Amino acid sequence: MILVNALGIIDSGGIVVLDKFLYECLKDPLGRRYLIVANNNVNIRKLLGKYKENTLFEFLFINNKGFIHRLFYENLIFRRLVKEHCIDLIYNFSGTAQFFTKAPQLVKIHNLLFYSKKLDGFYQEKRLFLRWFKGIFVKRIVLIQMLNRTTHLEIQSSHVRQHLSYFINTKNKAFYVKSDIDVSDNAFHVPRQYDFSKKIKFLYIVGPHFEGVHKNLQDFTNAMMNLTEVGVDFEINLTLTSDQLNNSKVWDASLNSKTNFLGYISDQEKMTELFCDNTILISTSVIETLGLHVIEGIKNGIITITPDEEYANTVYGENMLKYELFNKNSLSNTIMTVINCKESYSDKILSIQDDLRQSEMSKFGSILDVFDEVINVQK
Repeated sequence: MILVNALGIIDSGGIVVLDKFLYECLKDPLGRRYLIVANNNVNIRKLLGKYKENTLFEFLFINNKGFIHRLFYENLIFRRLVKEHCIDLIYNFSGTAQFFTKAPQLVKIHNLLFYSKKLDGFYQEKRLFLRWFKGIFVKRIVLIQMLNRTTHLEIQSSHVRQHLSYFINTKNKAFYVKSDIDVSDNAFHVPRQYDFSKKIKFLYIVGPHFEGVHKNLQDFTNAMMNLTEVGVDFEINLTLTSDQLNNSKVWDASLNSKTNFLGYISDQEKMTELFCDNTILISTSVIETLGLHVIEGIKNGIITITPDEEYANTVYGENMLKYELFNKNSLSNTIMTVINCKESYSDKILSIQDDLRQSEMSKFGSILDVFDEVINVQK
């Protein structure tokens, strides 16, 4: 049996990746069983409800009360679970590991929030020292100690290894670069049509941690204000509520009249409807391991704009439309360049889709293959 530690998953991209993982496990030729420990929240229960009748899976829901509670549960309760269920492997789905267990572990790193020198520098530049210390540094110390005690790391892209190397010794680690997205032919849509003489629809997909420095909502707000000043006709589709944004210091309430506040969208069909003609997806993330919101934009054939950062070049390819992080006018300038271009973007979108397809096909396609390698190494 494999113990799947999904306590770090709450919503948004984590839900999508967890769903793909469970679907892959359904095809396990060895018929292995999975004990999945997850947060007790509505988003997780809705997802796991699709799999509750399958005999391969056993679910254990926990009311996670924070980082300290999670550490206690993972390091003490997991020891009992390993013995009771004869666990062959612990799959830590979101970056943590156990100090005391002797069971083999595989740690999935899909959050670089705690391993980014770029982000550290931005906190220091903005003199957010206490916020950095409490939100980043303390947790980083614990996570580094965990990673120093494990050998097998699963990552979504090669750039993750480089970022980790600034904080831990990666020479004695086994890295498994695993694809978390569907790149079959029917997963890609034809390029959307654009007529910039008509209203432009900006799509900004972000979760409840939107005020985090790493999400960088300020760049998006600045760009929208700049476009308003020059008279661009646009609307914003944003996956937050009006209450969330209007209580934020990085949002300008004058944009409310142009904004559709959608809140968190769990229905995939409703989300797909947002990737329509004349839509431009904007990502302002300082750091990403993958950036599923950008991936979805590319696959759905819409124009996407990302920061000109290493992660974007590695994951999405060199052909992406980009802007300079933290430059007040750079994003709006890139948008104006797009709007003023008289040529079709169809060929560029197709080229970016092909770059993404080729990149993902070079990775492990199924978590089952990774499990087999890790377990075989332990024998």
